[in-house]
Amino acid sequence: MNMSDRKLAQSDRRARFLAAAPDWRASDARVNPRVAIGSIIVMWLLYFLITTGLAILTGATDQMEFIGRRALVVVAGILCTFVLYQLLQRVQPKSFGARLAAALGTAIPLVILYASINLLVFFYWFPAADTQKIIAEVQEKFPVAWELVLILDSSIRWYFFFAVWAALYVAFGYANEMHAVERRADSYRIEAQTAQLRALHYQVNPHFLFNTLNSLSTLVLKGSKAEAETMIMNLASFLRSSLAVDPEQLVSLDEEIALQRLYLDIEQTRFPDRLQVEVTMPQDLEHACVPVLILQPIIENAIKYGVAPSKGTIAIRLTASAEYGLLVLRIENDIDPKAPVPAPGTGLGLGNVRERLLTRYGPTAGCEWGKSDDGGFVVSLWLPFTQQGGC
Repeated sequence: MNMSDRKLAQSDRRARFLAAAPDWRASDARVNPRVAIGSIIVMWLLYFLITTGLAILTGATDQMEFIGRRALVVVAGILCTFVLYQLLQRVQPKSFGARLAAALGTAIPLVILYASINLLVFFYWFPAADTQKIIAEVQEKFPVAWELVLILDSSIRWYFFFAVWAALYVAFGYANEMHAVERRADSYRIEAQTAQLRALHYQVNPHFLFNTLNSLSTLVLKGSKAEAETMIMNLASFLRSSLAVDPEQLVSLDEEIALQRLYLDIEQTRFPDRLQVEVTMPQDLEHACVPVLILQPIIENAIKYGVAPSKGTIAIRLTASAEYGLLVLRIENDIDPKAPVPAPGTGLGLGNVRERLLTRYGPTAGCEWGKSDDGGFVVSLWLPFTQQGGC
């Protein structure tokens, strides 16, 4: 398998990885114990307060006795709901529907247990004055299994209470799961963006080396030994500086221009009388943040299509300005109308600049190019304006 095939295979694997559904983890759907236990206590406390308050408002008698019984039942309800919480922690089906069904199903035996405790408290352990009357009425209708009837009746009424809490627990868990999935998806997107930025950066170096080695070959063929040696030394300095930086790094505009001057020193050896560089940069923009080597392909194109074919002096002008919260860079080069038109390029250089800006900043950044009003060629790029502290 050759290099291009390996790169294609790696690209396909990365694409399948990013397109795949995020992996499901049961731990993501678990609710923080403090949140779960707190919701249980709050739910039963509200029940106690609301029921007691309604009884007082309706003028029910013996409320002090009922408050004690009701408190016992509330404690039993808290314990039963806590058991339900423990069971739900251990039952985590993958789908939301299955999880909700498991929660509602698990609540049934605990509701029956709670209804049985309710029966013991109000009918056996601490009966009220009218308890015997209620028992007699139920026994008249259901003489054999009157306790079971009361338990079932109470279970049906209380099931809704337990089911609401179970559904709330599942909803909390599902929200946690979605947050975890989003965090992993964000992580994958950042990894993909980082890989893309590195790939775009590493496209620049071979492209630049190809052009520089062509220039070096021309000097060697012409017998310009001194110029060739100077170019090699300048090339070494430029590569040492450019390869030492991280492809994702942001540098100040002043540092980026210094890097480009190293490259221009290489080309100055080749075109000592034809290359003229003008930089217009307000002092307050020197520390503006830009992606490292973002200007490299643009300067290369200006040399290749502006300086190389010409016979006279060609100026490359770089202008920086701040407009509406954006850093705007304009690189313009003259075109000699008498020079032969060079063969069109592949579009890799300027396309690379645009892709790097869009990948890092999104639609707030961009790059455009075309003929200038005076017949030259101009490239404009813009990106969010941040100072060096944010680089």
